[in-house]
Formats: sequence, structure tokens, C-alpha cells
Amino acid sequence: MHRLLRNAANRGRLARPLLLVAGLFASPLALAAGTDTGTGCTALTQEDGLQPLPGCQWLDGHLELDAASLASLSYDQDGLAAVYAGGGFHYVRADGRQLPVITFDNGPDYVVEGLVRGRVGQRIGYFDTQLRQAFPGTFDFGWAFDDGVARVCEGCRPGTPDDHGHIAMVGGTWYRIDRQGRPAMDAGTP
Repeated sequence: MHRLLRNAANRGRLARPLLLVAGLFASPLALAAGTDTGTGCTALTQEDGLQPLPGCQWLDGHLELDAASLASLSYDQDGLAAVYAGGGFHYVRADGRQLPVITFDNGPDYVVEGLVRGRVGQRIGYFDTQLRQAFPGTFDFGWAFDDGVARVCEGCRPGTPDDHGHIAMVGGTWYRIDRQGRPAMDAGTP
């Protein structure tokens, strides 16, 4: 539901504010589903939100999906299905390839300009819709690409949540990168 209801207007606003939804680190939608601990998985569906996903387990920091669970997932136009397990969202392809992604707007991160922000340990990298890393660089945080550039930081950290649960990233060095991960001219603030 979350990912399927997005439109182009939503995508343009992603890189503008320097506030993060508290859900970057724990999704309220997923927590409400009761799957933030344990070995179970839930799948995000257009019709019913998060639903239990039989044949899927979270084991040793990795999703384990059987053929029936892969076949039952709702794949989007990019060939991705969203699964929640192990305290976070993951994109899964029909061939079983998977990627832990950041939680944004209480769901899995958006695919913007063909790239999604995925987890590489405690850092963020950028991946294509085949779930291959677009370039080797990882960052402490990074915004979605907008007009071919993304704002990223090194050494930043989550600040204190405000009254609405938004968390600003504070400190560190901010700069822009192009789609190859190279520093790009800074065109202002996010």
C-alpha cells in the first residue's frame, strides 16, 4: 500500500527537507503489525497493508523465503516486493534476490530515478531495481536522487526527535554526489 500509492509529486519532495521520519530506524506501521522481533515476516500488499508471509523467516540476519512465499508476493512495476522482517523493510525480487532498505514515510524507501537507498551494514548505499549496488560508495546518510544528484553526509548522526517524531540528521560533512557516486557541484541546501 505505502509504495503503491506514491506518485511523481511525492518523489520530488524527498530531497527537500532535512528532517527524517522517525520511521527511518523503526517503522510504526511494521511495529503495529507485531513483527519487530522474532523470526516471522510480513509482506506489504496493496489491498491489506502488512500481512503474515508463510514460508518466510528471519534467520541469522537474512531473509529465508521458500518458493511459495516468493510466488505469493505482490511485485510492483520495478519487479520489487516489500517484506518486513528483523526490524526493517527489505525489497525482494522474484528470483529471491533481496536488499534491506531504509524505512521512509513508515514503509520501504522509494525508488527514485531508478535507485533505492539500501543498508550496507550501518551505512547507506544506492542500488538499482535489480538490487545491485549502483556504485561502491556508502555514506552515514543520503537523500534520494533528485535531478541526477543526491545529498549525502559523512559523520552525521540522528539528532533528537521533535514533538512529531521527526529526526534531523546533525553534524558531519554534507555534499552532493552524481549517479556514479562522484562528488558533484553543491547547488545549495536540501
